[in-house]
Amino acid sequence: MATREQIEALKIDENVFELAEDTELEYLVHFAAPFTGGDKCLVPKGTAFAPHSPMRGDALYMHLIGENDELYKRMEELVKANYEQLYTRLQGFSFFITEEQLQTLPLKFRSGSAERLLDIMRQLRSPLYPMFP
Repeated sequence: MATREQIEALKIDENVFELAEDTELEYLVHFAAPFTGGDKCLVPKGTAFAPHSPMRGDALYMHLIGENDELYKRMEELVKANYEQLYTRLQGFSFFITEEQLQTLPLKFRSGSAERLLDIMRQLRSPLYPMFP
């Protein structure tokens, strides 16, 4: 399994991008319960993200850059509507991006590139980083 040091050496978080247009993105919903949900929402143009760690072989977790209070409020409202019983146990959200999305979504890179992130995903799947099949 890839070590934390190996993953950090890839400098995944140096690839910062923003959405070039309003885009529907999926994310995980975490609860203080033995359950993780999922949802999607329309994320406004200009919202910036930095990938930071592997999620699975074809996806990376990413976090929001900057102030995003309105987006978080909309996401919380979706949780309240879709997970009414668990809403009071909401712990947070995890955005992710897949290989396919890197190749098809309208992204504007502030630093790094889609090609670099795709290369990182390939490296993480290699025998040197036996984290994913």
